Amino acid sequence: MDKIELLLKQLTEAAGAPGYEAPVREVIREYLQPLGDLSQDKIGSLICHKPWVAQSPRVMLSAHMDEIAFMVRYISPDGFILFHLLGGWFDQVLLAQRVVIKTHNGDVVGVIGVKPPHLLSAEEAGRVIHSKDMYIDIGATGQAEEE
Repeated sequence: MDKIELLLKQLTEAAGAPGYEAPVREVIREYLQPLGDLSQDKIGSLICHKPWVAQSPRVMLSAHMDEIAFMVRYISPDGFILFHLLGGWFDQVLLAQRVVIKTHNGDVVGVIGVKPPHLLSAEEAGRVIHSKDMYIDIGATGQAEEE
């Protein structure tokens, strides 16, 4: 794997939910460290300054470090995790997506699901499923397994 592929792999695999961009920032910091003097502003932006380079032209690379994500809002008694959307998602692309829940005890892998088709009423089966009706299934059989 060449350096660019490795960088892209590290950036795309680093967690970066809004307000939790530190893992992405650390990947970027690692790559910028040898290139100049690094500083960080109050909102978490990284600035790499090369004082020994002529004053012009200057280059600025600007990008978001966060990504669209979810936030756990409730764990049902039967172990399903309800979530809020963080960022711009289309509900129709969420079903069956694999997700990683970041916890203090490590990562938990799950999949987004809904009530199975054979349990839907005719009315429910004929409508678009919204994210508020979806859940994350981690294979738990109750809340106690998730704690």
